[in-house]
Amino acid sequence: MQDLLNHIIIDYSFGTAITHIIAAILLFFIINRIGSHSISAGYMQLSIIAKEENALAFNFLYKTISPIVFLVLFIATVQSIGCPELTQNSYLIVIYYWIIRTIIIIVWERRILTNWTRHIVYMIISISISIWVYSLSEEMEKILPDPRELLDQLWILIIIFIYSVINKLERSYESKLKKEHNYINYQYKKFKAEYGDLISEKCSNEFYEAATYSIMIYENFNRPPFVRLIEYLHFYITKKPHTLGIMQVHTDKYINNETSIINAIKIITEATLKYKHNKKDSSCKDEPEYAIYNIAGIYNCNNYEYQNEIQNIFINIKRNYNNIDENYNEIK
Repeated sequence: MQDLLNHIIIDYSFGTAITHIIAAILLFFIINRIGSHSISAGYMQLSIIAKEENALAFNFLYKTISPIVFLVLFIATVQSIGCPELTQNSYLIVIYYWIIRTIIIIVWERRILTNWTRHIVYMIISISISIWVYSLSEEMEKILPDPRELLDQLWILIIIFIYSVINKLERSYESKLKKEHNYINYQYKKFKAEYGDLISEKCSNEFYEAATYSIMIYENFNRPPFVRLIEYLHFYITKKPHTLGIMQVHTDKYINNETSIINAIKIITEATLKYKHNKKDSSCKDEPEYAIYNIAGIYNCNNYEYQNEIQNIFINIKRNYNNIDENYNEIK
C-alpha cells in the first residue's frame, strides 16, 4: 500500500490531476445524459415516485462498465494526441467519478432514496475493473479480449442467455415504495418544523397546506439548497427574471424562501379556485387528488411528469391530515 501511494504521489502532477477531475465531471454528465435517453431500455433514474425495476442486468452493466469504456477512450485519445503523461494513474478518473456521484447524492439530499448497498457494490466493481484496465493500458491491444479466447460460440450464447434472464428479474417494488414513503415523510416533517407556522398562517385550510408541502418537497428534490444558491448567484449577475426560493417561484425581484412560499400559496389558491370553477362545466372529478394534478399543471405549465410526481407526494402527505376532503369541498 505504501509503495502504491508513493507511486501515485511521485507520478501524479497537478496538471494531470486537474485533467482527470475535469474528465470525471464530464463522465458524470455524459452517463446521466445518455441514461436519461435510455429509459426505454430499462435505465432507472432516481425519482420520488417508486417505479418497478425490471432491467437489473442493464442497469448493472451500464452503471459499472460505462466509466470503464470512458477510461479506455480517454487513454486512447491522450495517447493519440501525444500526451502519454495524462495516462499516469488515469484509473483515478473512475474513482473521482464515484466520489462526485456520492457527493451529489448527499448534497442533493437524496440519501434516503438511494440504495446504498447497490451503490457501494457498483462502485467497488467499477473501480476494481478500472484499476485492472489501467494495468493493461501500456499495451492497448491487451485491453480487448484475444479473439482466440472467444472462438467457442457456445460460451457467447451462454453469456447472452444469462444476461437476458437476469435482466428480466424484478427488484421488490415494496422496498422501493418504502424508500419513497420514508423520504416524503422525512421531508414533510423537516419542512413542517421549519415553515409550518408560516404555512398554517397563510393557508386557510388543510388542502392548501398539503398542496404547498407537496410542491415544496418536489421542488426541493430537483433544486436542493446548493443548486438554489447557484440560481441566486446567476440572478444577481444577469438581473433577469428567474425561479427563486424553495418553491421555485418565477420572479424579477429577489425573494427568499419565506416569500417564495407566500407567493406559491397565492398561486395554489388561485389555481384551485380556477379548477373548481372549470370542473362545474366539465367531467373533471371533484376530488382533492384530481385537483392537485391540475393545480400542479398550472404551477408548472402542464408538465405531465411533474403533475404525476406532485400528485403522488400529495397522496402520501394526505394521511397526515384529517379534514382535507371536507376542507376541499368547502372551497367555492
